[in-house]
Amino acid sequence: MSNKGDMHYSPTQIATFKNCPKRYKFRYIDRIRTDEENIEAFMGKRVHECLEKLYRELINSKKNSLKQILSFYEKRWKKKWHKNIRIVNKEFSKDHYFKTGQRCIEDYYKRYHPFDQQRTIGLELSVKIPLNGGDNPYFMTGIIDRLAYCGNGVYEVHDYKTSSTLPDSARLEQDRQLPLYQLAVEEMWRDVKEVRLIWHFLAFDKELSSSRSPEELTLLKKEVRDTINRIETEEVFSPIESPLCGWCEYRSMCPVWKHLYKVDNLPPQEAFSDDGVSLVNQYVTKKRELSELEAEIEMLKDALKTYVKQEKVEVIFGENYKVRAKANNKWTFPSKTEAPSRRKELEEWLKKIRKWKEVSSLNQTALEGVLKKGLWKEKHLNKLKEYGRLEERVSFYISRIRED
Repeated sequence: MSNKGDMHYSPTQIATFKNCPKRYKFRYIDRIRTDEENIEAFMGKRVHECLEKLYRELINSKKNSLKQILSFYEKRWKKKWHKNIRIVNKEFSKDHYFKTGQRCIEDYYKRYHPFDQQRTIGLELSVKIPLNGGDNPYFMTGIIDRLAYCGNGVYEVHDYKTSSTLPDSARLEQDRQLPLYQLAVEEMWRDVKEVRLIWHFLAFDKELSSSRSPEELTLLKKEVRDTINRIETEEVFSPIESPLCGWCEYRSMCPVWKHLYKVDNLPPQEAFSDDGVSLVNQYVTKKRELSELEAEIEMLKDALKTYVKQEKVEVIFGENYKVRAKANNKWTFPSKTEAPSRRKELEEWLKKIRKWKEVSSLNQTALEGVLKKGLWKEKHLNKLKEYGRLEERVSFYISRIRED
């Protein structure tokens, strides 16, 4: 399934696909719209509206007081509130989120008043960035929260975040959205000498800034083009389960969560008798019983092994069955999980003697076959043995006792 014909992508689309291709398909290909909205997104929109009002009216020489902006916030909150707003974190109420948004606005207003640090030249500014040329060009589209001019060819891209997490510098350097907006600004004005990227993490009253070099922007464009190529050729759009699922509006139709929603909407008695619930309960119970049995069987096998050695016998007789013991020696070699450094050393040695292709996957059976059949030079076989461990494996074969 492809998104061909629509070559305009937004940073949000790219992020959605990377986080979960299935959610991308629901939203941008199937274009499924839901009435559900997370309260974090609702609160963020209301705060953005207030800051847009503040700066838009400043352009026209009207300066709103903090009281006026907070009054506007409250009115917009009440007007836009609807019954399908979902609070994922049950520890917090609607009032908690309202007050958080309120605090974000208060802190921002007090920090930047009288708002004369730069000249605002764009609010909710739509931009379009070409990512490639040719017959099928890709474009990145987006909306800059606020664009400011500082003079001397210096521009600032401002973005408002109301999230409850503050990223470190490493995570901030991985952001794609604002660097893409930097590309747009550089194309829009010829006098651009510098573009500063400013993130306002309002819940923390924290301003973080960064910039991107021409080389970094070139790599970013390539990364985005590669992602778009993946989207254009994707057919499966498999879901990715992650903590972000808790805020996804498509959980009720997602193959990962669909059954949970079905069961949650049933009365308790019907939920317990649901075929899926019943099958999972039975499966887990049997798997646990099997694990316990396997542990018991291993203990009995160890006891049988000890008995065979002590009594110097090969067959042990029970009441109706007998068990035959067959011993053989087996080579084992270091694994990536149990002995990674030793494993790496073995791989490098095999490459050095040009034997890597013969056991390129370091297959245990292949390596054991080399030793048993003596396929290499003696010095190589001896070296290989240094990496391995010869273990005695005892197999048991059960048969019914016949009356002779």
